[in-house]
Parts: sequence; C-alpha cells; structure tokens
Amino acid sequence: MAEVASVDPETDPPHLSVTLDEAASWRNEQGSAYRELTDSADRTEASETLAHALLRQSGPFASTLGAWLQGMSAPGVFEDEVHLTILALFADDIGVGGPRSSRYDAFKVLATQYGRPELAVDADELAAERSVRDHMFALPAALFAISRRSDAFAPLIGGIDVVLRSVGMLPCWEALRASEGAPAEWARLDLARSTGATDIAAPLDVSRGVAEKFCATDEAARRQVAFGAAWMLDALRSWNELLLDEARAALHPQRAMEQLIRERAREGAVYHQNFRMGGGETLSELLKQAKTDPGPLLTELAATRMVKPGHAERSSLVNGLIGPKGPMFRVFSADDVEVISKWIDSLADSEPEPVPPSAARVPGALPPGLLDRTAEEGVVPADIREAYFVLQGRVLAPGTRDFALRYVNRWLARAKRSLGRTDRSLPERWTSAGLRPWLLDMHDKHGVEFETGRSGDLPTREQVIDETLQLAPLTLIDGSWLQGFTDAGLATSRYGFPLFETYWDELGNGDIELNHPKIYRDVLREMGIDLAPTGSREFAYDTRFREESLERPVYWLCLGKLPHTFMSEILGMNLAMELSGVGGSYRTARRFLKHYGFSTHFVDLHNTIDNVSTGHSAWAADAIDTHMRTVSKLSTPAESAAEWERIRIGYESLAPLPSSTIADRIGDRFLTTPWKPRSQGGSLFHHAPVEVS
Repeated sequence: MAEVASVDPETDPPHLSVTLDEAASWRNEQGSAYRELTDSADRTEASETLAHALLRQSGPFASTLGAWLQGMSAPGVFEDEVHLTILALFADDIGVGGPRSSRYDAFKVLATQYGRPELAVDADELAAERSVRDHMFALPAALFAISRRSDAFAPLIGGIDVVLRSVGMLPCWEALRASEGAPAEWARLDLARSTGATDIAAPLDVSRGVAEKFCATDEAARRQVAFGAAWMLDALRSWNELLLDEARAALHPQRAMEQLIRERAREGAVYHQNFRMGGGETLSELLKQAKTDPGPLLTELAATRMVKPGHAERSSLVNGLIGPKGPMFRVFSADDVEVISKWIDSLADSEPEPVPPSAARVPGALPPGLLDRTAEEGVVPADIREAYFVLQGRVLAPGTRDFALRYVNRWLARAKRSLGRTDRSLPERWTSAGLRPWLLDMHDKHGVEFETGRSGDLPTREQVIDETLQLAPLTLIDGSWLQGFTDAGLATSRYGFPLFETYWDELGNGDIELNHPKIYRDVLREMGIDLAPTGSREFAYDTRFREESLERPVYWLCLGKLPHTFMSEILGMNLAMELSGVGGSYRTARRFLKHYGFSTHFVDLHNTIDNVSTGHSAWAADAIDTHMRTVSKLSTPAESAAEWERIRIGYESLAPLPSSTIADRIGDRFLTTPWKPRSQGGSLFHHAPVEVS
C-alpha cells in the first residue's frame, strides 16, 4: 500500500529560497529521468505508448493548472494590490478574453492531437476515465480543495504557486515537447511563461513577488508560505514518481498486463466458475486472487492453447475469444486489446527483464491540523450589517450558505412579482434573434430619458455627497455578483468567459489605478469622506450608512457565492446592472458631479466600458443568448421558457418594485425576518426605479 505524502506542520519548514532552489534542481534531475525513458522508447510504437501513458496519467493534474488561485479574489480584497496581482496571474492562466483558452484547454488540444480525445474533457469528467489511476487524482483533488479555502490558506497558496511556477514545465511534458515536430501548444503548459492573455510578462517573477509580500506580513504568514512551498514540492515529487512508474509499466508488457488484470479481476470473478485452468483452479478463483496478485493467473493463461507466445495475431485469445465474433466481445476496450497483444508478443522472450512497482507515496494529504479548520459551520448573520461583513470573504460555510440561499430566494420572490409591471423588463419570450435589438431599444430609451430630464433641478451639493456615500457599500464591491465566475470551469465556458472578463475589468485588469472601487474611493475623498477597508467590521458598522444602503449589496454578495445554483438569475441580473446607467443616468450623474467640481472619472469610465456595442452590456446580452441557444437545443419548449423566466426574474432583481398588494407586503415582512430586504431606490449612478414604502 502506498504511503501518503505530507509535510509536518509542527516542524519549521525550510526557507522559501531553499525550497525554490530544490524545485529547480528537482526539475533538472527529472528531466534526465524522462529523457532516459523516451530514449528507451525510440521505436514509433513504443514512443506513442509512452506519450499516451504520460498524457493520460497527467490529465488530472493538467486540469488544475492555475485553478489553485481560483478562490483568491473576494470583495473584501478588491482593493488589495497583492490579491489583484494574484487575480492577474489567474487571468493569464485561464486566457481571459476567450472561451476555452486556458492552460488546461491547451492540454486538451494536445491530447486530441496525440490521439487521446477522451482526455479533452472538463475536469470533473476526467473522473469517468477508467484508465487514469485513482492515485493520480490525489494531488489534483487536494489543490482543488485548497482553492476553496483561500480565507484560511492564502499565504499557503502563495507558496504552492511559486513552487509550481519555479518548476515551470513539468518534466513529463518537457520530455514530450522535446520530440521532433511537437505542437506549439506545449508552451502554454509552462507556468513560468505567460500565455499572452494579459500584460504579465514573467509569471514566475510576479509569483515570487506575491510570496515575498505574504512573507513580509507577519511570522505566521511567512511560515504558511514556506510550508505551502515545501508541501507542494514534496507532493510533486511523489506524484511524479507515481507517474514515472505508470509510464514504465506502460512500456513493460508484463507490468501493463498485470495492471489490466487487477482492474478487471473483480468483475470477471463473477463468471467462469466452471472453467478450470491447467492447475485445477477455476478461472473465477484465479480472478479473485488476481485482484491483489495477478501473477498465477497470467502464468496459467500463458500456458493455454489460447496464447501463442510471440504471436498475438495467431492467438485465439485476441482474434477469437475477445474478437468481434467471440463470446467476450466488448469486454475489453481497444486499448485493453493492445495491452493483451503486446503481452503475448513479449512472451517470446525467455526471461523478460522485471520492472518492480514504485514504492512512491500517494501525494496530496494535508496535515489534520490544517484541515480541521474546514469543519466550521459558519456564521448566520443576525442583522444586515453583520451579513455585509461576514459575506466579504470567498468561503461559504454551511450555516452562512443557508442564510445566503434564503436571502436570495426572498429577494427573487419579490423580483418575480415585479415582472411585467414596467416597460423596463426583458421581453416575455426569448427568440433566436437574440437580445441585441432589444438592447439598442433600451439604450435609445435611456438617451431619451436623459434629454428629457436635462432641464430638471439640480440636487444640492449635500444631496450629491450623501447619495455618493450611501452608494459606497454597493459600488465598492462592484462586480461581486460575478465572483463565482472566477471558478476555472465557468471562467472558460462559452457563456462564462465574458462574465469573467467583465469582473476582470471591474477590478482594473490587474492595475490598481484602473480599479473601480479605488476610483470610487478617490471621489469620496474629494468629498471629504474617508472610509475603512471594505472588508472590515468597521466599514459594515459605519453609522453614516443607512441600513437600507446595505440590503442590495448583501444580495449581490450572496448571489456571487452561488453561481451554479443561481446561474440563470446571475445572467439576468448582470445584464440589468451593466445596462442600468449607460446613455442615461451616468450622463446625468456626470452633470451633477461636474457642477460641484467633483471628478467624473468613475461615471465616464462606466458609460464607455458598459456600452451596448462592444462593452459589458453587449457581453452580458451575448452571454444570455449563448446560454439560451444551448438550452433551446437540449430542452423542451416548456423547459426553455422556464429558463428564460428565471433570467427575466434575475434581470428584474436589480431593483424589484414594491409589492403591489397588502397581502404581499405583509408576506414579505414575515418571510424576511429578522429584517426585511428592500430594493434600494434609484441612484445617482444607476438607472433604477425608486421604491416607495
């Protein structure tokens, strides 16, 4: 039984620089090991076998490339330069701005080019690929799990990232890339090199800078960075030893056949109770034994008339028993038949050289002391201010998740009652023509409203300042409803990539000077208002904020943490938000701000990047159309209509109208205890209806 690899958190981990030097040395050493392996497989057939084995068994790890960073961005750190840098690294890894453009997507292309299209699937689908050994999933599973607890493991993840980028191209992939005529996609698997999707030129240097900044925070963070780096290198060594063992086994017919028999013995043992082998035991009995020791079965099988040593093409085991007309047709896959054939051919050698199985440890285990922290039940907020504070992080513990579900469902119930009561709702039906024509109509409507209201009275300076202050809890978490789209699978999907790109834009594309929350804080400072960091308790409990100013932000925070549960509603709400001020209220706000001498940068920026032609509004509409086209292909008309209804409700949820009947109003109050979420009214910066109580 393989030992589980781990690093003891009780001992002082090596200094980060020592671990990084070891990582570079290890990469070079393993490069030599893989070159020896490829040299031994210089025949075309053997070379193909080796390539297939390496691609197949490294597939789960490839699916994690960059994904360990997917949970690092959260509203509470929207203005933190270290986390913005991490988001930039992640954006580069997933190829922001295009669907299926991530490093893992490059691996999928390579798998197809090398004749293994079954590996060109989403990460969760790899689990169904039986030829991938269970232990090759251990380290990838640990990395995915760690990514879900960035609140606890942020410095540790920094250590993990810098080690992996120090290694750069995994030695197993470097060996395949070194072959003549290797595809260009290999370069995109090198974590030390940029994919070209962002302005990051040297990811390794950037990652090292992030790790150093974490280390400078305090001693606890320094230890966690060092521990993460040491753990990652230790786990990578063990994972690589297992991969090497699988590759050697694939090139060694006896080992490959033994592995195949172990995998299939359990199901085969159910049959063949009456088929006796030469030694007197039934085939069923030998198969039961083969689950742990396939040697006796293979010895017996090699001695039967079904096997002609050295001549698979003449062996009835291959061309009769398991062939198209045989009684065991389809019991073995084409790859299995290839393994059986190579084993039979190898039997011509009198004494094949034995290759002992590896004693490598299974990588991926984290010490129990670290994992105990994931057992937290989470906080159930008692009031709106606590909700705003608790939801600033990325993690969503069970108790907090239950709260978020209830809050969103209550909000959406009110949004549903608002449908069709104004001329701003989405059309009742979605058509294959898409939303672009409707989008232009709404843009025209905003323009008319702006021109109509130009001669209206200006608000007072105090009113403009107060409105700007009350919008701070909302605007300083701009884009938070899309935070779930940093999940690698969603960020690279056909409908999700423009939503991630929108999120990336809201946070400044890695540049703090373009960061929307930072720009908004600059306006507030011009007005003489200094606020605590958004993720702090002090911010949520700032008495200058009216409680109703926190209600819609809490909805956004809840929604952003439940991207799969409320996918349809998020698509709708995103369009409503991006379209809300374009052409109308942003221009109105500009007039007010300029009149009193305040910067108009924030509203000017949004009126351009949210535009209905090539901006966020257009992307939001296109994401909905892409999603609905997929749904309409796979669903009944009734199911498609139901999906569109959910999107319409999501659109309405940006600013639901007040309940229209006394009964609904009373019901709202009972449903929303201990406090009642209400829609925030129309605002200086967003085109939304005013709710009156």
